[in-house]
Amino acid sequence: MNGLNEKQLTKLKDLLLAEKSEIDLHFAREANDGVTSITDDTGELSSYDNHPADLGTETFERERDAAIDQRYFERRDEVERALSKIEDGTYGLCEISGEPIGYERLEAMPAARYSIAHVPSEENAPGEYRPVEEDVMTKPPAGAGEHRQRQAGRFDDADAWKTLEEYGNASDTQATGVETNQER
Repeated sequence: MNGLNEKQLTKLKDLLLAEKSEIDLHFAREANDGVTSITDDTGELSSYDNHPADLGTETFERERDAAIDQRYFERRDEVERALSKIEDGTYGLCEISGEPIGYERLEAMPAARYSIAHVPSEENAPGEYRPVEEDVMTKPPAGAGEHRQRQAGRFDDADAWKTLEEYGNASDTQATGVETNQER
């Protein structure tokens, strides 16, 4: 028994159907746009352009749209799973413990599969992959680059030219061993 009365179950089913309708509308709009090539989208005659970065924005937009579509596909699967659970009478039960999921949680997330106590940790969440190398990486020894760590990404020296001159430059005969026309 999922602990939901008929009125609550009807309301949750309506929420799921509304979300499914919204997702279907997204894909219907996208189908009307049709699949186009990058040259059609940009209005250019060719994807070869004067500047290589001109198509960067278009490429980014396409990749972003693909990621959004992937999330919509996943969400539609979640909603359809919840609707099928309503039909077979298992809706509102935690997939891990089998205990009823609270109505407030289902109202906020109608496709919820777990009770709050049994939500999988972020470590195991899909899409939250971390490289295995991070498990074996060690921090640098104490004292290594402490000043750089405090000043990371900052160069705020009022007399920057003097600081740079200390290292020499291409016109410096001491650094290169070659005299310039001005030094002769």
